Amino acid sequence: MSDDPQTLPQSVSGRSAGGTRKGLETRARIIRGAREALENDGIEAVTTRKIASSAKVRLATLHYYFDSKESLLLAVLQDMIDDMALAYLPAIPFSEDPEDRIAALIRLIWHYIGQTRDRQLAQIELTLYALRTKGAEWLAERQYLAYIDFYGGLIFDDQDVPEDVRKRIAAAVARFILIGIDGLILQSFALQDDTVANESVEALIGATRDYLARLKKADDIG
Repeated sequence: MSDDPQTLPQSVSGRSAGGTRKGLETRARIIRGAREALENDGIEAVTTRKIASSAKVRLATLHYYFDSKESLLLAVLQDMIDDMALAYLPAIPFSEDPEDRIAALIRLIWHYIGQTRDRQLAQIELTLYALRTKGAEWLAERQYLAYIDFYGGLIFDDQDVPEDVRKRIAAAVARFILIGIDGLILQSFALQDDTVANESVEALIGATRDYLARLKKADDIG
């Protein structure tokens, strides 16, 4: 696995842990080491030597499980999303009203962001790395599609609405939320003004509810 973005291997698939307990634990340890390096020191810290040292594995072992930088970063991304699921799912109310879900989800997202500043910066760096690195653009796309799918599944779950319409509306609302959240993260971290941030969060909730109403009206959904 090369640390030079210009000489990354074409393969982006991480190798299987083989199903053994030791293999799974080793793979998880490598992912954790890469994630800690990314969150603590930025994308430049995601080098084979630093990750292997943090994970307490040999370089050859790291190369065996992840044959490219992208395959490792993809595993890190999935690990971050799994953590979000653990934080979000128990806290989302079981209201059938998507407007209530939108408000609860956006406030929960913002609370989570406030608790995980380094992780948010790491995710931004991961996106920029993928967009700047030739051949790695797909990683940024995969990142955003994963967020859209995750948020969309928490927003609109009316079983009386045809599945294709439900998924389309949910994905559109999730994309809208991400547009706002991305901007709010950068604004909040730059200005460090909680009052402005909270006002912006509530404005995003109102705008997202209005957008949902327009989508439902366009599909003649009550």
